[in-house]
Amino acid sequence: MKCLFIINPSAGTKTIQKKLDKIIGQMILKNLVNHVDVFYTRKKDDAYQKCLQLKNKDYDFVVSVGGDGTINEVISGFVEKQLSIPLAILAGGTVNDFANHLQLPRSTRKFIDMIKEMKTMKVDIGKVNHQYFANVIAGGMFSDISFQVSKSEKEKFGPLAYYINGIRQLPTQLSTNLHLKIVTEKEKFEEEARLFMITNTSQVGGFKDITPHASIQDGVLDLLIIRKCSPTDMISIFKDYKLNNHENSPFIHYIQAKDITIDCEEDIIYDIDGEEGKNFPIHISVIPQALNIIIP
Repeated sequence: MKCLFIINPSAGTKTIQKKLDKIIGQMILKNLVNHVDVFYTRKKDDAYQKCLQLKNKDYDFVVSVGGDGTINEVISGFVEKQLSIPLAILAGGTVNDFANHLQLPRSTRKFIDMIKEMKTMKVDIGKVNHQYFANVIAGGMFSDISFQVSKSEKEKFGPLAYYINGIRQLPTQLSTNLHLKIVTEKEKFEEEARLFMITNTSQVGGFKDITPHASIQDGVLDLLIIRKCSPTDMISIFKDYKLNNHENSPFIHYIQAKDITIDCEEDIIYDIDGEEGKNFPIHISVIPQALNIIIP
């Protein structure tokens, strides 16, 4: 087979880079591939632009190596170009929610086994205005932390860097207040909120089952809103989350929908798979089975 590696050399702690020579070598040695092309990104949108140049006949599969931002760019290019080439993901970032949700392998042996088996699954992808997302859009409390953590902090502390910055900003974050106007194909409502998130998977920021009914194959997106509440109520929500009962909290509004429009009176930056999003209103929709992912 013929494959292409799209690699972000500065993703996360850079430990993934040490595995690449071994992975590619093993793939050749085991006769899984007879031709390997490698493309290194240098700046934002390089991975996206590279994917836009691809045709379905060019490769038997593509491997994306990097964090959530790199994965987002590759997926965006694949969906925009409507590519059916199987995509493998080798997570090398700090959090890697999408890859972790799919339980994608990190070790060389397990990754090679996955390529050998070449089992694929078609998954849903979300679209927000003219952008795509694999995992989440989030705005409000703590959603801008990822933009405030430096690369050196990520390399030094890993996911802990986000938690450290979150604790530092706790008093400010707890005072976040958003006035949201939301329209879906099912309903229309307004909320005073601390946070909103729209997810494709159930894992956000390293936390599992944030949106417990989320599935990347169900053709809908999951909207979770934390309503305006006190710090004491926030502790109650967290306790409910630990007991896997937070969706029933009076401070949580949780629905599933195919089409969602959100307007927000406040001028905030929101997170799109780790990238900055600006300006409201935003229109979010799901593209069912838009991507062909290689899975264990």
